[in-house]
Amino acid sequence: MAENTNKKPNIFSRMGKFIKDCRSEFKKLVWPSKQQLFKNSTLVIVTMIVVGAVLSLVDFGLGQGLYALKDLIDYIKPVA
Repeated sequence: MAENTNKKPNIFSRMGKFIKDCRSEFKKLVWPSKQQLFKNSTLVIVTMIVVGAVLSLVDFGLGQGLYALKDLIDYIKPVA
């Protein structure tokens, strides 16, 4: 009988390899400078405010449009 020569390593050796690989990847990280961090954070906050304002305006406009449509329908066909 042929033995299975392609056995997976046990769980502990795989976990050890994973942790070793993670540590080597963390050494490759390049952290942003304070100036880059401030610039990027400001950009994110401004973008969030602009998107929030646009969504609020769209929500308000759609709400007013639905109220106007309801009033128009009530004007054309009043509820008896």
